[in-house]
Amino acid sequence: MEKIQAEFEVTVGDFRKAFYFGTFLRHRRPLQIMFVVLAVGVLYAIGMQMGLGPGNYLVLFLAAAYLVWGLLLLAGTERNIRRSLRAPGCLIGSRYVMTLESHRIRIQIPARKVDITKQVNQLACVFELSQLFLIYVDSQQVYLLPHRSLTEQQRLALRKNFRERLEDRFSSRFEKRR
Repeated sequence: MEKIQAEFEVTVGDFRKAFYFGTFLRHRRPLQIMFVVLAVGVLYAIGMQMGLGPGNYLVLFLAAAYLVWGLLLLAGTERNIRRSLRAPGCLIGSRYVMTLESHRIRIQIPARKVDITKQVNQLACVFELSQLFLIYVDSQQVYLLPHRSLTEQQRLALRKNFRERLEDRFSSRFEKRR
């Protein structure tokens, strides 16, 4: 892989996509259950209205409870996003310089005096979403690399490199799961 250097600013939209991805990743199973229960609840309510059988309001109550939980989860996520944006160490709007080589990644944020160099195979994991890469340096530090700062060839090379170096610690929505 050729050396790739990307200069960019992370926007609030990029940050919001990453934050929601994290929320959906952490709560994947309960959210899947919620969507199934909501679908069953809607179909059950339609069946009740059409007179297809006796109504049991417990099903509707359960669907309503999951809906409230889902709305509270999303509201809490939005509150956490706003709190993070107001935090003094917020990196939104700062100029990033990322240098990516086949074996090494360097992340610099000159305004915040951040300069991290890490071997690619030592990264905790990398996720590729539709518009950005989430690069987890460790379990607590994640940096965003928007697709808009890369050419199509660079994205393909980066995806291939992450797949080879990280194996199961790389996940992309553009590749089929094994």
